[in-house]
Amino acid sequence: MQVFSIGVEERDTDIKEALVRKVHTRKPNGLEIEEKKAGNLLFLNYISNQEYESRSVEETREKLHQYIADTISEIILGDLQSHMVEKIIQDEYFYFGQEERNKILRDAMAIMWGGNPMVRSEVIRSQWKSRVWKRIMEHLENNDELVLEGFIRFRLKDFNLELEEAVDRAVDDLLIEKEYSEFIKLLRYFVEIQEPKAEEVHVLMGEDKKFTLLDSDLHIINNDMLEDLAKEISEKEISHDDLLISSLITIAPEKITIHQFEQIQNKELLNTINKVFNGKVILSREGIMPQM
Repeated sequence: MQVFSIGVEERDTDIKEALVRKVHTRKPNGLEIEEKKAGNLLFLNYISNQEYESRSVEETREKLHQYIADTISEIILGDLQSHMVEKIIQDEYFYFGQEERNKILRDAMAIMWGGNPMVRSEVIRSQWKSRVWKRIMEHLENNDELVLEGFIRFRLKDFNLELEEAVDRAVDDLLIEKEYSEFIKLLRYFVEIQEPKAEEVHVLMGEDKKFTLLDSDLHIINNDMLEDLAKEISEKEISHDDLLISSLITIAPEKITIHQFEQIQNKELLNTINKVFNGKVILSREGIMPQM
């Protein structure tokens, strides 16, 4: 007597093997597993050769449903989700190179399970496993067969949608990262084509969050070009951070020492300066006083 049947596509070798392994090791006593192919599907049939009383049949069926729900939910949230993300990337973002697609996959999985800083990834995973488990149990109540891919397509549309949104966010982050990388290359080019106007520049940040630049003798740097840049703050919405980078690029020093760098809250600013002036930046915890 066939009690239940699970179908999986033959072409998904890793998923098929994981499902076969778990189904064979997790089944109620008295049931055997029979494997049959039908088209591009492999069916794993739960077979019983015993005679059961009606009560025993119901108990066996209930226990089997729980085993199946445990197995399928683990497959979906463990083995299958990365394949689902790969398919989304292949369908929607096929024009990226393999290395970039691999990065999108890693980042999308991280966003999916850790994208909300207010909720731990274990909690998110537990919530999804509970939802998937309940939907499998609902399906089993009225069906003696479950085809894995069809169940995901029709009963887990919200899970698919959340994976798609995670992929989209990962792609957005990648594009921003690429734009930032091109921006850094451009700034490096501007620095490289200029003659250094100072051998060394010391950077101080005042209590008003404005930066002061000192030369190697600790005198305040005030040349005409920097004064013109400073005037742009009042004419345009240029931040003091942007003005600092513009000033350093204008001076193009051989060495930059940023004092009391821990007080600078914008760590991205420090990161940008480090990348533009690669190997020329020293981060110091010590403070200094300008010479008059």
